[in-house]
Amino acid sequence: MLTARAPVRATKVCAYAIPAEMLDKVASASARAGDAFRFRTAEVMTLEDGAVIPAGTLGYGIVREASAAGRHDHNGVIALEPRYLIVEKPDGNAARIDVAMNPTLPLAYSPETTLIEKGISHIPLPVPGLVMTGVNTVRWGKNITIGPGFTFSVLPVGNLARSPVC
Repeated sequence: MLTARAPVRATKVCAYAIPAEMLDKVASASARAGDAFRFRTAEVMTLEDGAVIPAGTLGYGIVREASAAGRHDHNGVIALEPRYLIVEKPDGNAARIDVAMNPTLPLAYSPETTLIEKGISHIPLPVPGLVMTGVNTVRWGKNITIGPGFTFSVLPVGNLARSPVC
């Protein structure tokens, strides 16, 4: 009897993923595509070329997409696009390091529907489709706010061609 071999597990390595934390508050209710936001690195990172990115290095990005909550239970959405870090050097000069969002993270963020809300939409009613259609017509979705304390990671763009794929 032949037995199947266990599949080989693929490992994803982001050797140069730099942990970061938001500094500014971005809300789906008021944000617009192109708005700027700031973040800072959370750990020291030494890149392949020897460049050192200290913890607390400021980074800048833009809101790639934003949509406010609306009727028909439409939740708000925010998509962030980190762009670059400004590394202050000891000689007083600054270097710009282009970065991209870690591809293992979600591209857009939206609020979750609670279990209670999911359950209510499945209560058996005499005409459930008609009733829920009426409710969803007037029910507003939820907005999302991403602000200080929200963590993610970025990758230096210059190292992407030489480093392992995430």
